[in-house]
Amino acid sequence: MFYYLHIAKLDFLPYAENMVISLVFCFCPLLLVCVVLRCGLHSFQLKYAFWAILLGLASVIPIAIIQFCVLKLPLFQSHTLMSILVTAILFNGLIEESVKLLCMLPIPSHNMTVSAFFATAMLCGMALGCFETAVYFISGVQQITLRIATAVVIHSACAVLSGAYIWINRQGGKTVIPFVFAVLLHGIYNFFAGFENSFWWFSVIVLLFTVLECRIWYQRAAQPVE
Repeated sequence: MFYYLHIAKLDFLPYAENMVISLVFCFCPLLLVCVVLRCGLHSFQLKYAFWAILLGLASVIPIAIIQFCVLKLPLFQSHTLMSILVTAILFNGLIEESVKLLCMLPIPSHNMTVSAFFATAMLCGMALGCFETAVYFISGVQQITLRIATAVVIHSACAVLSGAYIWINRQGGKTVIPFVFAVLLHGIYNFFAGFENSFWWFSVIVLLFTVLECRIWYQRAAQPVE
């Protein structure tokens, strides 16, 4: 009996090693960006990265609970094209971005530069995106590299837009547009990402547009509020 257990253990070791390597690969973008920000952005401190990653991962549990509870609602059971789009905007966009926004509220801004705050918001979304990619990998979803290149980026970019909403309103501005963009663009991205034909490329267009919006709202946030 112990012989067979030993053989089973030996057979499991390569699988376990590949699993660990793949999971580490899922979080490589997060670690790499942390190093780049720390070295290239003088106002960015390691404690910002710590809190961003912690808050990003903390958003996983409430998102999973809410999505699990609302999944059985009739609204999310229809399979028409319009209902799938509405589901993507509400289920992925509104729920995930709302929870991320709430989790980013504890990030202080009075002692941070706008660059450091936006970088912290980006890391918060990236932590969630990397964790989601790891979950997809464990679930057996292939093309992890593609997931990192798209899903992680959309989570990061939408977190930046929500961060812009927080920053601008804390500085005395009054706008909800960046958060609305985060919800809509995240949902529309998910809608097109679900296609397996040429329509999938529209998700890339949405992704690039979201990154462009991040740049626009960063420039607006960097300007003093009149």
